[in-house]
Amino acid sequence: MKILTPLEAYEELYKISRKLAYISSALSLSGWDERTYIPPLGYKHRAELHAILNEYIYEEWTKDYIGDLINRAKEGDLDEIQKANLYWWERSYIRNKKIPKELLIRHVRVSTIAYQVWKEAREKNDFEMFKPYLKEIVDILREEARILGYKNEPYDALIDKYEPEMTAEEISKIFEKLKTETLRLLSRVRNSKKDFKTNLIKGYFEKEKQKAFCKFLLEKIGFDFNKGRIDETTHPFATRILPMDTRITTRFYEDNIISSIFGTLHEMGHAFYEMGLREEFFGTPVGESVSLGIHESQSRFWENFIGRSFAFWELFYNDLKKFFPQFENIKMEHFYLAINEIKSSFIRVEADELTYNLHIILRFELERDVINGKLEVDNLKDAWNEKFEKLFGFRPQNDKDGILQDVHWSSEMGYFPTYTLGNLNAAQIFYKINKELGDIYEFVRKGDFKIIYEWLSENIYQKGSLYKPQELIEKVTGERTNPKFLINYLENKVEHLLSIN
Repeated sequence: MKILTPLEAYEELYKISRKLAYISSALSLSGWDERTYIPPLGYKHRAELHAILNEYIYEEWTKDYIGDLINRAKEGDLDEIQKANLYWWERSYIRNKKIPKELLIRHVRVSTIAYQVWKEAREKNDFEMFKPYLKEIVDILREEARILGYKNEPYDALIDKYEPEMTAEEISKIFEKLKTETLRLLSRVRNSKKDFKTNLIKGYFEKEKQKAFCKFLLEKIGFDFNKGRIDETTHPFATRILPMDTRITTRFYEDNIISSIFGTLHEMGHAFYEMGLREEFFGTPVGESVSLGIHESQSRFWENFIGRSFAFWELFYNDLKKFFPQFENIKMEHFYLAINEIKSSFIRVEADELTYNLHIILRFELERDVINGKLEVDNLKDAWNEKFEKLFGFRPQNDKDGILQDVHWSSEMGYFPTYTLGNLNAAQIFYKINKELGDIYEFVRKGDFKIIYEWLSENIYQKGSLYKPQELIEKVTGERTNPKFLINYLENKVEHLLSIN
């Protein structure tokens, strides 16, 4: 057999990686379909399809030949992009090599079925129905953590899947400071007895008009419908199938227009990241997003820092009134107050900017205890309710508003912390943009979203996985993830809200 040069070895890895990326795209398309349009009885065979495709990808990427190619390529004089690709290829190879195929396939099959059971259990408000599947998933994840190895605790191994090189200990320190300041600000709001005028945004909002308004916002902000689409689902998500094909989903409640607007803006932020990745790097790690903490920074940036801003509604409030005339006699300032209401509530995805992070901290602490073996699934519901009451002051009255409200535990743990890491990173990026470009809200008032998108594209999107997550944040903002930026932003937001009459 011919001995390959380091460059030839790299090129062979590139070919294999690109081939598997196309197969993964078929999985993404199937996953999108499963969560949007699959017939009710189709999920069992869909689970088998996902298992077969995942098995093929696993087998191709764990061949000894891949390891040989990686070792040979490392001997070459590589440029920055090649070195980055090789780092992520090696990381993926080592992790996949450790995980037995049987465990991987078991995880895929159980997760596909568990998602459908979760949907039914949520509708029926019955955690007991979902519990056996969650137990199996936890068993799988504990075993996975043991096999992968970890720095300090088993939960680190799962966090590392979504936020490479982050640890539970580091996250905990950041979250503790954020929790303290959040509870302080929340107490201030409660003591103010502020009327957020939420009664003004209640009523009936025709679903088709909501769809039309959400599409209108997407078009005005710059979402390219030649490269993407929007659909309806139970739990909103965004996914890139291929370059030039990115899908977002949202949900519509006819008694709550706010949910669809901000769900759409959130998923649009994810889509912008995916659409902004460099097409020429597709099939390589540098052509992919680097972590969920960075990904969530983009969804939260567009949803909250832009979408919930005063400037955004100075621009779009008159348009909203054209779609929904019931807002005609409501002052924009009062609408702004209502959509930014600070109030403890049961549902994470509908929480305000301040209390949202408490929902994530709750899940982070529970996941950590479950994976580390300090808490069992049989006791998880009670632990959820007790911890929730401690943070928010009241207990969930049912499973749908409590432990069953999120889809994530039908497949994974370790994911949740990335939402708050995303908020933290978004605040840091927001501060940097303001420092470099001037007041970002001046651009928003004028409808000049292009300049914001281009800055994010140059500094975040096009970088892909060229740098590790914390390296990227440090290069863009000058320091690692620091809670002070989000705390300052929230303090200013609270101050502004309380000043409006």
